[in-house]
Amino acid sequence: MAEDARLRVMYVVGNSVIGGAENHVITLVTALRKMEFPVAVVCPRPGPFVDALETLGVRAHLIEMVRPAPDDEYEVSLPAVGELAGLMQRWRPDVVHSHLYPAFVHSSLAGQLSGVPAILTTAHTLIVRPGDAWLTRLTATRIISVSQAAKKLLVDGGVSPRVIHVITNGIEPRYFQDESASAAVVRQQLGIPEGSPVVGTIARLSVEKGHRELLHIAYAVLRRKPEATFLVVGTGPLADDLQSQAEQLGIKDRVIFTGARRDVTTLSHLMDVFLLPSREEALPLAILEAMAAARPIISSTVGGVPEVVVDGETGLLFGPDDRQGFTDAVVKLIEQPELARQYGERGRKRVASHFGVDRMVRETVRYYRKVLAAGTTRGATPSA
Repeated sequence: MAEDARLRVMYVVGNSVIGGAENHVITLVTALRKMEFPVAVVCPRPGPFVDALETLGVRAHLIEMVRPAPDDEYEVSLPAVGELAGLMQRWRPDVVHSHLYPAFVHSSLAGQLSGVPAILTTAHTLIVRPGDAWLTRLTATRIISVSQAAKKLLVDGGVSPRVIHVITNGIEPRYFQDESASAAVVRQQLGIPEGSPVVGTIARLSVEKGHRELLHIAYAVLRRKPEATFLVVGTGPLADDLQSQAEQLGIKDRVIFTGARRDVTTLSHLMDVFLLPSREEALPLAILEAMAAARPIISSTVGGVPEVVVDGETGLLFGPDDRQGFTDAVVKLIEQPELARQYGERGRKRVASHFGVDRMVRETVRYYRKVLAAGTTRGATPSA
């Protein structure tokens, strides 16, 4: 296929909230529309993701495909497969690209049934399910992994390395803009005292993100630095539990839970230190965004994090259970603002040189073309 040919791309997303995967899709949709590629988006139901697409002038096709099962599994909805296959037959995409597990299952099966030339999914997490290898073989789905760590787990889980291609996440230019003025306004709105160092995180409030541990770290830090403020940005299933935990620890007045926010670039600039003690991460967009804002990073050395954060150069990394290490690191960067500034500036340069959005989009479109050229749905395998 010619390099200037405009591909018809359908994105299928297994959620309707705004998180890392959804923001990733919005970035791709925005870029491909600028390239005048016809783009369609499918997701389960109305929500913030649909609203964000509407602001771009993109109407989402709503097909409910999420049927939770015990043990964090999902059931296949045959009606959803049929509805997706019908939409694909009518819209006739060259590429179907899914994001999140329910979308992967249903769009891969529907794409195979409707004869889509290229079927892909992106592995945004480190979760590998027993059926992943079987499903990729059955449907000739190719996997884009956001980190080498995620690829390794997929291979360990039985997925052929020949069908996995690593494309790391990319950050849009807007994340590099100076938002210190608007951050000062938001700081006042949130009631953060003048001179209080702000330690913050931006992540879905779910178990794997390590918020429960973060609150224990906050308790330990506040015993040594009572002037600090902790900022927890995001929403999720643990929202009520975490607020109760903060109250039980006696730190409720020093921890601000913002809920869902759209001004995350401003909030990144509000923070003096970005803290993410996750239990698992494939390649966290929130860390890339904080680094683009020149914030020093303190994070767990899990998954793809070490592929982004250089320990002792752009931030500090610890095992997810090293509460003392995290605590000492936060206190250190509060006490040494010049060191924190140096980490932040180095991080900003690293993201600009290695994790730009133009590079990510270029590599993604190039891989679409390789998959199509190889005729993967007929059994060939594209070169990486």
